[in-house]
Amino acid sequence: MNAVKGEMPEEIQSFCERAGESLGRLNDPDACIAFARQELRVLLLNRELFTRLLSSILEGGTYPDVHRPTLFDNEILLHQADNRLYSLRMYVWGPGEYTPIHDHNAWGVIGPVTEGFEVINYERLDDGLTEGYAEVRERGRFTLEAGHSAHTYPLNEGIHMTGNPTLGTIITLSLYGKPMARPYIQGFDAINRRVFRIMSPRRKKTHLATLALRTLKSHA
Repeated sequence: MNAVKGEMPEEIQSFCERAGESLGRLNDPDACIAFARQELRVLLLNRELFTRLLSSILEGGTYPDVHRPTLFDNEILLHQADNRLYSLRMYVWGPGEYTPIHDHNAWGVIGPVTEGFEVINYERLDDGLTEGYAEVRERGRFTLEAGHSAHTYPLNEGIHMTGNPTLGTIITLSLYGKPMARPYIQGFDAINRRVFRIMSPRRKKTHLATLALRTLKSHA
């Protein structure tokens, strides 16, 4: 077994070449999702590939780059197309770890390499016109087996929460389409009926600095 040290493994290179060619000529999100689900399954069932990727991380390899900023702290970017047509991301979930309820800026397909990954889908009930307010309701949940996948859509059509209900560690892989220009996704607090922005750490610091500067000027 060859460890991945500084370059993308051949399996991922081949996947990305097919993704770039196919997604570049598909305009319908459902057609993109169908392609992604079929192609992603091949990678998800290749446990030896993920053994190499994780070994490279532990051995200090440069691929995948765990230092590259991401939205979530368990997220590792495997590839992003130059034109942002798509991105391929790996996630590692500790026992009991879940995302907040959130929406998306693009269509996406997610699948586990290991068993037990849970997806909980929500629907938004309010009209979205009141700033900071949102009412969401669970509309279904299911657990994915290794190699299987689920999909999501942008904005209110793709509100969900995902995570690991098991006592073990779960690996998942996601393929996302070209994102909207919106520089954040929205998180939802179902109990307090609240909506809030989720940003990358770097973008959040800039956003908070802008708000803090505005506060200082208002008190001058």
